[in-house]
Amino acid sequence: MAKRRKTQRVQEPVAAPFRYRSARRAFDSDADMADVLGVHRSNITRWKQGETSPENAELLVALDVVVTLLTAFLEPESIPKWLRGFNAHLGHRQPLEVLRQGQLSEVIAAIEREKQGAFA
Repeated sequence: MAKRRKTQRVQEPVAAPFRYRSARRAFDSDADMADVLGVHRSNITRWKQGETSPENAELLVALDVVVTLLTAFLEPESIPKWLRGFNAHLGHRQPLEVLRQGQLSEVIAAIEREKQGAFA
């Protein structure tokens, strides 16, 4: 019988708030961010305070990375559209859905292909 891993909170006094602010650029509000990411709104408050769970920390890091990469070549108002749009490089899946599935490398690869002007 497999043992369940206990959920524990991870304190990241500097990283979580920084990553939150970076990722938040792609959302209209904290409530929108929570809804789109499929996390409870209280998680967003914790991120601002430097606290997150291991599973949410991974999602927050991934989102921060993707938003930062997109900022290098998209206008700020295009980033939310890109994240929520269906992407041919991702098999017509939404980048946010792919991130929620823990597949950051696929989203990064899609970004790189788009930066190079590749068509799917």
